[in-house]
Amino acid sequence: MVSLDQLLFKLLYLQTWQLYERRELAQLVDISLNGEFDAEEACKILKIALLCTQDTPKLRPTMSSVVKMLTGEMDINETKITKPGLISDVMDLKIREPKKNIDMGTAPSSYNASSSSDSQGTTTISLAASSSATTSSFTVKYD
Repeated sequence: MVSLDQLLFKLLYLQTWQLYERRELAQLVDISLNGEFDAEEACKILKIALLCTQDTPKLRPTMSSVVKMLTGEMDINETKITKPGLISDVMDLKIREPKKNIDMGTAPSSYNASSSSDSQGTTTISLAASSSATTSSFTVKYD
């Protein structure tokens, strides 16, 4: 069973990976900075983050290597950044909210999520929450 927090993390990871593949990682930087940041530095940090979140712990860099990459003493080996396995887990994932969070039947009792990409690289992520009383949903489209 997957929690809503885990699902949202996976969706963020999916977005990060897709932006990495398109060489557009700088789009992840907080828009409240109004473009006033070093895009190259931001992309470097995000690439290191992708290395640190590899599925297999053996593929992740050691902390000393991370420090060296952050300080510029070591180059980031992008060939070691692999597509996260959890991306396939997000596709058509159905999860249930733990019973301890259900209050009088009004809290969502189930969640459905799906993600799809079209031939032009546009990604659509949908999340729906439902209970016996109501159904809410939202769709996020990245192009």
